[in-house]
Amino acid sequence: MADDDEEVVPVANKSKKLLFIGIIAVVLLAAAGGGAWFFLFSGGEEVVVDPDAPPPEAPRAPVQYMELSPAFIVNFPHQGRQRFMQATVTIMARDAEALQAVTQHMPVIRHNLINLLSAQLILVFEDPAGIERLRQMATDEVNQVLQREIGRDGIEQLLFTNFVMQ
Repeated sequence: MADDDEEVVPVANKSKKLLFIGIIAVVLLAAAGGGAWFFLFSGGEEVVVDPDAPPPEAPRAPVQYMELSPAFIVNFPHQGRQRFMQATVTIMARDAEALQAVTQHMPVIRHNLINLLSAQLILVFEDPAGIERLRQMATDEVNQVLQREIGRDGIEQLLFTNFVMQ
């Protein structure tokens, strides 16, 4: 009887080894299949959305320029003498509707710019950066008119294309 028990034990060891090898083979095949599926069907990198990030910019429209003619001519006193300033102004915008609004409301815009230029010209004499500050204030003035009339800013810059003082 001892011989029968010894014969059963080696068969059980062999079947355990085969079972163990079979389980390892199945696990390896499943891992290989999962890895292949991940690389083939994962769709690339994961997209992370930052809630504080600004929205992506839409494609920008081409720049359009509008010259405000005739040129602005204002007089002002400086050091006891009457001085004159002539400025040719061009508006830069990407919004055709805003440029249409500038055309429609040109009398108000010209009035506000003449008042601004007349009141601020002393800055130009006192500081070399005065013309740039005057240009920025003029840009803001036009955008204020557009804000009031169409509900939003519409121009990017107001440019002095000619600026003469005498």
